[in-house]
Amino acid sequence: MKNSNTMLILAAGVALTASQAAMAQYVSGDSWHRSTDWVPGSVAGSTANNPGPGFDGVGVWQYEYSTGGGGLTADTPWYASDTTMLTWDDNWWNHGFGAWTKGDDSGTPIRQDRMTHNLTGSYFDEAPIVRWLMPSGTSDMRVDINGQFEVLWTGNELRGVSIDVDLVIARETADGIIDVLFSDTLSKPTLGISVGDTATSAVDLSEITLAEGDSLIFSGRGVSGIGWTEGRWMAIQDDLTISVNPIPAPASLALLGLGGMAAARRRR
Repeated sequence: MKNSNTMLILAAGVALTASQAAMAQYVSGDSWHRSTDWVPGSVAGSTANNPGPGFDGVGVWQYEYSTGGGGLTADTPWYASDTTMLTWDDNWWNHGFGAWTKGDDSGTPIRQDRMTHNLTGSYFDEAPIVRWLMPSGTSDMRVDINGQFEVLWTGNELRGVSIDVDLVIARETADGIIDVLFSDTLSKPTLGISVGDTATSAVDLSEITLAEGDSLIFSGRGVSGIGWTEGRWMAIQDDLTISVNPIPAPASLALLGLGGMAAARRRR
């Protein structure tokens, strides 16, 4: 017959397993990648499928645009300004592909693998925002973010202009507090007007803790605009993976400690 100390250890183990099962809805190996998870909109002009589902069908990918705001060092940067949900355009400028946009052939298109910031005139004030939403009802989660941004300087006749591009990844809490996790500024490799210039920025973030109601913001925009005489824009590819990095729940740690104490008493 098992003694009381052994029974206590077993009970702690059972409770630990139950606690982990209840709280760890996502486990190591679960990950989200926007272009892989991509689901197009279902109704033109509607926000249906925005937010769109991740690998498990839960809506986590939300597409927005911000209005106004300054650069990375501004008191109110663009990604912390007011945002509006984008709607579905099923044939962007008759190019044969769909995108999340401000309206029909209007605004800052976010496609399956990239977001676009238009530098021309008043369009410059509108910047694309990709938001990853912490799944509702999930316990505190720790994630890693790995991959890269790739920027293509382009525009009419595929020609891009020498304007730097600010990139950011930030965490926003349920209370609206924004914490920058990553930022970078890329310069066009070739000065002046040219075709095909690209640059990349590697992202390697680990142990980002998220709680109920938190979200992750991914965005980029040119640091300055141009007049109406030329159409120029930045195509920003966000090739980033968010992967689960499990953490034990506090209750689980306490139960493990309880089991250890029981074992120590038994050895005395």
